[in-house]
Amino acid sequence: MNKFIVLDINHGGDYLAAILKNRGYEVIVYDIYHKGGEKKQKLNEKNIRVFEDIRGDHLDYNIAYPVHCPEQFFSLFPNNNKITHHELVKFLFNHRKKIIEITGSKGKTTTANLLAFLLSFEEEILLNNSTGFQSFINGNSKLIDKENSISAGYTAKILSQEYNKFHVLEESLGVCGVGDVSILTSMNPIYNIKAGNGNSVDAKKQLFKLSENKIIIDSKDKIANNIANEYKKEVFRIGEDINIITPDTLEVGKDVNSTIYIKDLELISKFKGSYLLAGYVNPILFSVMSLKILDKDLENVISNLSRFDGVKNRLSVIIENSITKIIDKSGGFSEASLRYLLSLLKRHYDIYYKNINLLIDLNNVSHCQQIDLNALDAVIGEFGNLVDNAFLVGNYDFERFKYLKNSSELITQKGDLLIECGK
Repeated sequence: MNKFIVLDINHGGDYLAAILKNRGYEVIVYDIYHKGGEKKQKLNEKNIRVFEDIRGDHLDYNIAYPVHCPEQFFSLFPNNNKITHHELVKFLFNHRKKIIEITGSKGKTTTANLLAFLLSFEEEILLNNSTGFQSFINGNSKLIDKENSISAGYTAKILSQEYNKFHVLEESLGVCGVGDVSILTSMNPIYNIKAGNGNSVDAKKQLFKLSENKIIIDSKDKIANNIANEYKKEVFRIGEDINIITPDTLEVGKDVNSTIYIKDLELISKFKGSYLLAGYVNPILFSVMSLKILDKDLENVISNLSRFDGVKNRLSVIIENSITKIIDKSGGFSEASLRYLLSLLKRHYDIYYKNINLLIDLNNVSHCQQIDLNALDAVIGEFGNLVDNAFLVGNYDFERFKYLKNSSELITQKGDLLIECGK
């Protein structure tokens, strides 16, 4: 393969095109969404041609496309060899060492942060995830780039640098298969891609197709297990190969002593009350299992778990002026994530507060992240015996909702629990 047409300047295609050009490949960029702008200008400065429409015979070119790309953009290339951006990254950077790749519908950001935190007590770690591209040393992070992404293209940008460091990489819609360990945190919730002609499961199958080393999945994830059975890969399962025992009932904001079991090994650790432990069980198991695979000192790993404060705004717990706050904000917020949060509290926590108020802020939602407010309202109704009041930030027709109220009506008092969530 020595000629490429890279589709989509907006989802990492600009990085991939620049790397291909630097390596001596002939490359053209097809700006399918007509984004142009600064990215187009930078590519032109590198003598990389950028087109908003491509005509003519390009049969000898390989078409590199983001896995979520709508099929309509392939109409000009019916007979060309086609590879996803993830596959192109594997082609460019195969056989690299000291890399952990993480994908999934939920839990990947928390898992990536926890893994980088634990590994950083041994050496400097480069972490790329939804909170930024950053360096971790002795549990402390330093931001390198806040304008990052978790696209395959940005993964290629990182790997193109001559960093002689361990990488922990969160990736969207599958992994590139260049790591020592590949983690699939979850297949659910499933969402549509390719303009509705495909779904996220189709994309995440790349993990099993491209990974050549160890894979870790959740033993309770039926979809992941069914797909894993189709491939002859070495797969570890949290919930089977590793387990954690926590108290039957937890208290928000209270430290917890728990035990992790790996075969004949029993490891006891203390977890801080600065986050909801019940929502961190899988990230903890994915992380410890990864470090077991990498032959790390698990006694040391477990001791450092007690120093972990959680990931900011991901099931974070803050107590201020006798008011307890749970903050859970991420780009993946939806009715499904709200249901998950409330179910965690209902199943695992002792709820003794005077009032439980829920505050939802959707000010950061983009046009491609529209949320069904009626579905949110319905979820709150499912937990009517848990949530006393639910408020929504913004100017809405609140008469259309059964449970959601205007945030200006929110009043918190000592002894209350306030749940803040949204994008």
